[in-house]
Amino acid sequence: MLKYSVIPKPVRYDAKETTVEISTKTAVLCSEEFVSVGQFLTSYLKTNPEEGSNAIRIKKVNGIAEEGYALYTENGDVYIKASTEKGAFYAAVTLKWILLQSPKSGGKATVSGFFIEDKPKYSHRGILLDVSRHFYGVDTVKRLLDNMSMLKMNVFHWHLCDDQGYRIESKAFPLLNEIGSVRERDSLKIINSSDEEKPYGPYFYTFDEIKSVVEYAKSLHIAVIPEIDIPGHSSEFVASYPELGCVDEKVTTASTYGVKPNLLNPAKENTYEFLSALFDEVCPLFPDNRFHIGSDEAVYGQWKNNEEIQAFMKEQGISDEKHLQIYFINRVNKLLASKGKQTLAWSDCVEDEVDKDVVCQLWRITDKAKIIRQPFPRQTIVSLTNHFYFDYRHTALPIGKVYTFNEKALKLQGDKINVKGIECTLWTENITTDAALECGIYPRISALAEVGWTSLDNRNYTDFKRRLKFYKLMLESRNINYYRPKNPPFGWWLGNIYSMGENGKDYKRNEKKKEKGR
Repeated sequence: MLKYSVIPKPVRYDAKETTVEISTKTAVLCSEEFVSVGQFLTSYLKTNPEEGSNAIRIKKVNGIAEEGYALYTENGDVYIKASTEKGAFYAAVTLKWILLQSPKSGGKATVSGFFIEDKPKYSHRGILLDVSRHFYGVDTVKRLLDNMSMLKMNVFHWHLCDDQGYRIESKAFPLLNEIGSVRERDSLKIINSSDEEKPYGPYFYTFDEIKSVVEYAKSLHIAVIPEIDIPGHSSEFVASYPELGCVDEKVTTASTYGVKPNLLNPAKENTYEFLSALFDEVCPLFPDNRFHIGSDEAVYGQWKNNEEIQAFMKEQGISDEKHLQIYFINRVNKLLASKGKQTLAWSDCVEDEVDKDVVCQLWRITDKAKIIRQPFPRQTIVSLTNHFYFDYRHTALPIGKVYTFNEKALKLQGDKINVKGIECTLWTENITTDAALECGIYPRISALAEVGWTSLDNRNYTDFKRRLKFYKLMLESRNINYYRPKNPPFGWWLGNIYSMGENGKDYKRNEKKKEKGR
């Protein structure tokens, strides 16, 4: 059993009989390549070392897994060994967990000796945040990144646009902000009460704000993957630039939830010219080479009823609308490849004929058979609804269900599928406050993090629940509105009722913070 409660659970943890004292006098000494990790620790410890004091020694050692590390105590010092800056950072994070739990007296933390070897199971350990349906400011996003880093999560999937709003500044296409970033009302419910009629927006991130988030994430070794959802979920595009659509009638940015019929027109060259110019504007904001194009839930009615599109399909020898979407995805994939990006897309659109280099994000279990039967092992990120959809209320998707994800039992192993990692999602149709957002994420994200990092044979739910107690204390110390079972359930979806806390205090606090963030 681990002496200290660390999440995710390390590969190996051996306790020692010795102790080490860490204080502001402890020096932090590091290899040149790991200066940023040293700065991370000195910032936390507020070090002012004295000559002859003990040290935390961070060394570069070849042969250790890319994100792996060794962390141990010896002769009064603490040692970190890693082959990459990322591995050294994760060692520092583990050390921070240990220091937080160590008894303190006279400005010193007394640490029980240990030897830890560690590396992750998956290379992709992420969370998706939907900011189209409800917008969250930079401070909220950075707060999420902070908490991700403590769990060694390394991907922030930013769902930046959908039918209900385009959330990126655009100088090339200003109507995306004037029209596409605004909708008639805040609530997305299908109601007509007068208090819901006030406009929502314009809300979008400026270029500088996006750069700030990306740089902050980079400092925590978190990659930011943008998502621009096309050709479906595109009402905001068609509302802003009607020539991109398939119908003559006016389209507006959606003010209700649900799947909308508005698709981009794949038969027009100006659609691809528009996307190319848009990618030229967006891609430089995100240094990571991955780019998500959504492509889920495309409703083909407008394509079927458009004579120009039907004539184009006949001319191109495209048999049906599903293959027209494949044509669209492959063209967009080539566009992105020309700009140095790898395409990700949701599983309902990733058919056999979709280009081999397109990464699949598996969200429906029914799509698994389709992915497995493909003639090559498709690179896949797993985000199954029944394990990782955090907009589900906690009684519908409890933390234990997240933790018991079993890739072996689901037959997500072997030659037929190449699972790169896992990702939870937080869709925000019904989540409009910071408090509700936090309640959806925490503490379930800790289970997701352990599933992504710790191998199946090293996981134990009883042991995880023991370690979870300290994680909840950490959340409380950070004033995070995590889910508590006393909060009442309300239907299938998580909603703002979860954010009320006792006497509504958390709700009011976070509402003020959100307004400030906007």
